[in-house]
Amino acid sequence: MTGSLALSRKRSFVLEPRGPYRFDANLHKPSHFPSSDNAWAPGQAWITMRWRGRRLGLRLEDQGTVDEPRVRVTVFSRSVLPEAVLPPLLEEAAWRFNLDQDLAPFLEAFEDDEFLGPAISRRRGMKPVAANSLYETLMVYVVLQNTVIRRSIAMLEALFDRFGRDVRFDGRTFSTFWTPEEMDASEEELRGLKVGYRARTIARLSDAFRGGIVDAALRTLPRADQERALSALYGVGPASLSYLLFEQFHHPDGLRVVPPWERKIMSRLLFGRRLVPEARILRLFRTRYPGYDKLAFDYLWEDLFWRHEREPIGWLAAEIRR
Repeated sequence: MTGSLALSRKRSFVLEPRGPYRFDANLHKPSHFPSSDNAWAPGQAWITMRWRGRRLGLRLEDQGTVDEPRVRVTVFSRSVLPEAVLPPLLEEAAWRFNLDQDLAPFLEAFEDDEFLGPAISRRRGMKPVAANSLYETLMVYVVLQNTVIRRSIAMLEALFDRFGRDVRFDGRTFSTFWTPEEMDASEEELRGLKVGYRARTIARLSDAFRGGIVDAALRTLPRADQERALSALYGVGPASLSYLLFEQFHHPDGLRVVPPWERKIMSRLLFGRRLVPEARILRLFRTRYPGYDKLAFDYLWEDLFWRHEREPIGWLAAEIRR
């Protein structure tokens, strides 16, 4: 990595999400592992972005309420951005932070539900969000595979150090992701960064995206075509596909699997037991929350981690340490 890049130019815009929109619950996901390309504080969030060959910094500020939301987006750049770039950039930001999805049918249907009602009351306005590009999100998924959080963090930071570049804006320094074109290492070189077997997945995904996969084009496809395109990517299995359809493409259903760690936590949360069969958890969500099984799962999951962040929950802390 070369020296950090100063992003000294800035432009501010006010966006009005479709309410309800709970800023902090959308810009901060306590269950996610931390990475050096972003930061959050109550009412504010910062993240870097690669956009049409540029490295950008975004600061988002909550200037409204849950029911009448307003988000100020300040874009930091190295040089003045051409006016023609701004409308598509803001459109991309609106998609990544899911400003336009209508939650009303879901909230009205389940606000009195025994399990989901309390989470809805506390997190009303929380939506599926993937603040990174599809390629970047996949890179995060790769380093999360089959390991503990501290190793995932170490792998991602090693990749940032080798292929990314630091930027400075708003008095802070952040990492930026690399593009598929900048991922110019062989599998052997990647293994030298201690990513293990993931080297092959990183290399093959980078090759696929250099071949012309475009986020915006996938968003316009029918869902079945999205699923086929995503499933064709190397390393994308049922769990990754479920996450991508939800976070990246905002589909509220499609809960396909419950990975082992999530299964243990949901068993304790919903059934008060150490472990119940995956099929039982899937059946509960599919029958109780038809059309919204993944969104319902996410509300319960993120609400649990929000509560744990504010007042530690002993049994959850024990699971996180394992």
